[in-house]
Amino acid sequence: MGFLKKIFGDDEEKEREEAAKRKAAEEYAEKHAHSKESEGEHAPAKKTAAKKAAAPAKKTAAKAEKDEPAKDEPEKLTSTKSASAKKTVAKAEKAEKKVEKKADKAEAKAEQHDHDPIPAQRKYAPLAGALAEHAHKHVHDVAEGPVTAEHDQMMTIHVETHVPEHAPREDDPHYHLFEQAKARLKRQGLWKCIIADELCGGEAELHHTYIEFSQINEVDPKKVQESLGLHFENDEEFQVWAESPGNLEVLCANHHRTHYGIHVIPGPLWEALRFRMVGTEAPAEFVTADEAKELADKKDDEKEKAAADK
Repeated sequence: MGFLKKIFGDDEEKEREEAAKRKAAEEYAEKHAHSKESEGEHAPAKKTAAKKAAAPAKKTAAKAEKDEPAKDEPEKLTSTKSASAKKTVAKAEKAEKKVEKKADKAEAKAEQHDHDPIPAQRKYAPLAGALAEHAHKHVHDVAEGPVTAEHDQMMTIHVETHVPEHAPREDDPHYHLFEQAKARLKRQGLWKCIIADELCGGEAELHHTYIEFSQINEVDPKKVQESLGLHFENDEEFQVWAESPGNLEVLCANHHRTHYGIHVIPGPLWEALRFRMVGTEAPAEFVTADEAKELADKKDDEKEKAAADK
């Protein structure tokens, strides 16, 4: 009886030891499975720990299967011992697979993070021809960084516009509202360019601020409402608004169609012109092809003269 107790006692003690090792390996894996630093570096270590934890159990089980039973050991004891060893091996293998599975998941997660196509911290080079970074700095920052020297820059812009089919202005059922607004502005003494600076020239004209007449039928009233904080009960109310003071402003010919006109200068430059400080250079001005050629010839002559003087 003491002999049987010793054999079973040894097996139980070994199982407890192996169980403790497996538990320690699993706790280690669970503790480090979600760590960003250990996802790529410690995944192999987790597998090694699991294998080390299971190795003694496999070795003990294999040894138990190979050893011949003692002459006085009952056949039942041998069968029980072999079953116990197999059970221990199965538990160890299960624990090893569990740890390896967690390590594989952690490794896959780390690999996915490393191949993130658009990391949050990634920076992109500016587009070719983009303005320098310091060109957008505020006045109080200029002294602290490089300054772009004052210069003139010629731009040639070809714009293809899409003008939808539309009836003549005079045939529009809401055209009378446009004329009423014009008459009312004149009566109120407001028939003058809203910019009112030294660049103004020509007669006053009424400009559609947000929606041009020719584009009305291609505009989504809901987007207009959301952008300007308006509310239209139906399309008729939208059409009325399009010919009302809310979509109209007075500009002189210079600021409307010609030299500094909103219809011929790119929006960002014209908006700067709208708020230009009196006496400063205009952000942009429109020149014809002939005028551009004259300016280029004039600059060439000045360069030749300067070279000759040297």
